[in-house]
Amino acid sequence: MSKQKFDDLLTMIEIKNYEFVTVTGPDAKAFLQGQVTCDVEKLSENSALAGAICNLKGRVIADFLLALDGEDCVLRTQSGMAGIIKNTLAKYAIFSKVELSTETRFTKVLGVMADEDEAFLTKNIEKFPECSLYCHISDQAIFVRIPGKDKRLEVWVADEERFEDWGINHDFDAEESWNKKDILQGFIHISPQLSEEHTPQALNYDLSGIIDFSKGCYTGQEIIARMHYRGSAKKRLSLLLSKSLIEQDSEVIQRQGEKTRTSKILAFSNSPNEFENSALLSILDIASEESSFSLSTQTDEEQELNLQSLSYPLTDDQ
Repeated sequence: MSKQKFDDLLTMIEIKNYEFVTVTGPDAKAFLQGQVTCDVEKLSENSALAGAICNLKGRVIADFLLALDGEDCVLRTQSGMAGIIKNTLAKYAIFSKVELSTETRFTKVLGVMADEDEAFLTKNIEKFPECSLYCHISDQAIFVRIPGKDKRLEVWVADEERFEDWGINHDFDAEESWNKKDILQGFIHISPQLSEEHTPQALNYDLSGIIDFSKGCYTGQEIIARMHYRGSAKKRLSLLLSKSLIEQDSEVIQRQGEKTRTSKILAFSNSPNEFENSALLSILDIASEESSFSLSTQTDEEQELNLQSLSYPLTDDQ
């Protein structure tokens, strides 16, 4: 598939790896304020939030986008994480007037690339929102501007008939390209396999706007704040590019002088064509600028990796 043809596919993409959790009740916002890393007081009809839920040891259980839907708080998260989030929050919800549910009015998530979908945007929200995490709510959907340099919107669809005429693309390569844009910008999303494995600092959540250090207490806050103010993060999420395809069980080999370390790949996206590099995210030693990197393969042949800089923060208010 040529690059031109591939780009043409990015009109409107159905993103299948998302789930929802709804928090309802008069205490919904106050309850979440004590549980998540973002400042829920900043949540409004026109402003969504990116945040995370951590355990008592300061490790990340889940990440999410949070938006208001009337009086309800809706968390959009990764596949397999809705039940984990619900069960985690339920432990602390006993004394709050809230109800937790994985049942929502939203039936699917669409990804929209603004440059190619001016007609869609004009018809639905007049113009593309310039601010990261701008939120537009309607009876048919919630529109959220994704943080980052690319002009992307998520559309949380409630009325599927409303979008039938907009040519939703079900091509796997198109969805993979959407996911790759997250990787290239240093966004790592928590799957069940990654839940409670890493600190926010290791995932760059303290740099990318997911943690608000000016808010009050939440679960894990004391440990997270201590690491932040002591500057004690020794490893950071890093972006590397490869001219070769990345295999599922591949690892990153980091060489620094006589020292050799291997690191797991947390997320990767292979190039759909010869014009682009494959990309991966891995947690590496912070002195990685002085290292060389390669990719392990099943044939024991190492493929060169190139370390890339990440531009944080990705939100407008950090």
